[in-house]
Amino acid sequence: MRPESEIRCIMAYSLKQLDRSMGIYTAGRIVSGNRVPSYKDAYDREDPLRLTQRVMVRPLMIYLGYRDIFSQEVFDGRVPGVALATVMMNSDLPAAASRVLCAMNADDAPRGIATDGFRWVLAEKMGNANRVRRIVDLRPYYIEMLELDRFRSAYINDSRILREYTEIFGRKGQESYTDQHVFRCSEYNGAGKEG
Repeated sequence: MRPESEIRCIMAYSLKQLDRSMGIYTAGRIVSGNRVPSYKDAYDREDPLRLTQRVMVRPLMIYLGYRDIFSQEVFDGRVPGVALATVMMNSDLPAAASRVLCAMNADDAPRGIATDGFRWVLAEKMGNANRVRRIVDLRPYYIEMLELDRFRSAYINDSRILREYTEIFGRKGQESYTDQHVFRCSEYNGAGKEG
């Protein structure tokens, strides 16, 4: 399966998890960019930041080759050479980017990733300074998956950005993404099918 199809499948899985935690109406509003309700409004009473990390960030990070960045309940952290900072969905991404730049300095990490689950920032050491190298917004693809799930049809976005995302954010020197990918589209009743 092509990387962009795998990522769409992960997004469909994440959407199902959001539906279970927040309900289909609220999950749709979150994917569309509205604020995330407090943990009191979640069916499972999960903290919005932890929900973001569990449902939106962790599956994609594992797919990209960062399996060892997570231990138990620790989601912000680093593996050798990579710092990670997350904020809850639809919140202040510059705060996460600032945190990841500070973590890169403190840990002397050459790469850093900041995300709210929809938007992803890659920072890299360039000379003596850490700089933001790339920002990728995956929200159009989540909206595509939402529309496919709710309405059975959607505008299919160009896959070029998903391929670039995989290449840019993927962990260097690891086995192929598909070989280590833990989700399989067939396990999710056809979720992630392209039009």
